[in-house]
Amino acid sequence: MLVNTPAIVLSKTNYGDSSLILRCYTLSSGIKSYIIKGARSKGKKQLGLYQPLSQIEISARHRNKGGLEQMQAAKIHIPYQSIPYEMDKLSVVFFLSEILEKVLREEEANPNLYRFIENSLCWFDAHDKAGNFHISFLLQLTKHLGFYPDMSTIEQDFFDVENGQFICYLNDHTVAEKNINKLLKQFLGTKFDTMQSISVTGQQKKQLLSTLMNYYKIHVYGFSNPRSLNVLYEIYD
Repeated sequence: MLVNTPAIVLSKTNYGDSSLILRCYTLSSGIKSYIIKGARSKGKKQLGLYQPLSQIEISARHRNKGGLEQMQAAKIHIPYQSIPYEMDKLSVVFFLSEILEKVLREEEANPNLYRFIENSLCWFDAHDKAGNFHISFLLQLTKHLGFYPDMSTIEQDFFDVENGQFICYLNDHTVAEKNINKLLKQFLGTKFDTMQSISVTGQQKKQLLSTLMNYYKIHVYGFSNPRSLNVLYEIYD
């Protein structure tokens, strides 16, 4: 079946002498992996299309048998104006592409999730003051993955990562630092347009990221820390 669909690139892997295997999150079919024959051949100028979290439009033949699909054509769907040229933003994009590759697994359409990712990346590209973006994105993503924190308990003091709620006492699964609990509550109550009003130090960002990585590990089967996490830690240092 010939399919034309917007897609968000999650990762690319060299294959053979000149081909690529591209893993994408598509609007039409969820997660798909494609082989692009000759993509790395001399004279080809399309490799920039396939950078992590690029938003492209593809034409491909889907057999829907769980294997590699054959991509026939690709072009930029939504061009970025700042992400490719700013190292801090690129570091965040590489980190989030690893996160999304780990948590997105279904080969079926989920338009709401796709549009959330698409619109979030467009917002990130268009705004200069976006240093808190990845924290807010990770929290908002949990809404679509089914483990958004229970807001009815937000008046309690400590966040329980195992049960996804705030409680009034410490246990083995709660975040102990009062400042981190407070910041989590602030991020849960804001959207991208207002998140920069939250004052966060570099060390606190590292602690928030560590907390969120633990949260994902508990609620996403097989989840592990992205390799690029240490790069973000270095940025905040």
